[in-house]
Amino acid sequence: MRMRPTAQSAGQQLEGEQQAAELRAELDELLRASRYASQRERRLNEAIRASPGRQRPDGDLLRQLAQARTLREGLGARCLRLSDQLEALETRLRHRQQQEQEPPQYRWQPPDPGPEPEPAAPKAPPPPARPDIGALTERITTLHRTGALTEAAELLDQAATRLDAADAALLVGMLARYGPTGASLHLARGAARSTPEHAVAVLAELRELGLAEEAAALFHAFWAYPAASVPGLLSALERAGQNADSATLLWEWGSAPTPELTSLAACLQQHGRLGDVRTLLRQAVGRPTADLASLATELPPALATDLLHALAALRPPVELVRLAAALDGTGSRDLYGQLLGALLADGPRHRTTLAALRAAGLPTAPPAAPRSRWGRR
Repeated sequence: MRMRPTAQSAGQQLEGEQQAAELRAELDELLRASRYASQRERRLNEAIRASPGRQRPDGDLLRQLAQARTLREGLGARCLRLSDQLEALETRLRHRQQQEQEPPQYRWQPPDPGPEPEPAAPKAPPPPARPDIGALTERITTLHRTGALTEAAELLDQAATRLDAADAALLVGMLARYGPTGASLHLARGAARSTPEHAVAVLAELRELGLAEEAAALFHAFWAYPAASVPGLLSALERAGQNADSATLLWEWGSAPTPELTSLAACLQQHGRLGDVRTLLRQAVGRPTADLASLATELPPALATDLLHALAALRPPVELVRLAAALDGTGSRDLYGQLLGALLADGPRHRTTLAALRAAGLPTAPPAAPRSRWGRR
């Protein structure tokens, strides 16, 4: 025998269904508005990228982009809240309908657990509020105008690492257009102090907005990365499709002081980036002879061998003779032997170099292998 719904429960069911219908209608309107805001944000981005010959995007376009992005994200958050409300209401309605349709059942209930029931699962924290880019621009400008330069710099440093990439780039653009001199460059360079992934994402957003000067400032800040952070930066650039930036950075680091270059080559080797190591060493072959001798001495043995083979292939005979003399003069017999081995491996090609070594009184025969102390005397 099924339970017949009472007039009160039927009224509650009807009221709940009407409320659910209103929520669905409101949600449909919000979704349409959210799609429109997304389309407007995309068109504004395209308009900024299409601006010909400008290093600074149009200020009105930047303001409109900030407004469209704020509207789109606000609508998205409201859609999520309404969706959650609708799902909870529909669940209650289904549960109530099932209770009215099922006959009463007598089931054994466990005893009351007492004053220590199981605690409810904690609710997820609400999403953080999206920053007002216009208000941030005004705040930084006011601090500069009133002479509070330290506070302004601290606010810029916080924004560089805490804002997401799109908001950070948008704030850079607003500061470039309306802020104090140098603030946009300060903010752009500050992004380099965040994670490599975030810094690379900011770089891409700056280029999308046509902020060429600020993008260059951020890219140049990458040159100051410590050696231990460079492999992660190169990986982040590759994942973002910025392989040309990776090649440029390796070219620049090829002229770093010998201790820094040695440390970077060792870090790249440890991370398995052997192709980058070879590229780095090829960039280093144009250094002065004294630097090359010092670099070969300080590099790990395997990398020193790679460097000497690259030198044998790329440097002219007169410079190879100077390098050989420098290695021989410092007592680096193993390194001299490796350089000589690279020359002898292609004797006809290096005939001039080998003749110059003999004329300088330097050995041109490979060193004899050391005898085992267990061998015959």
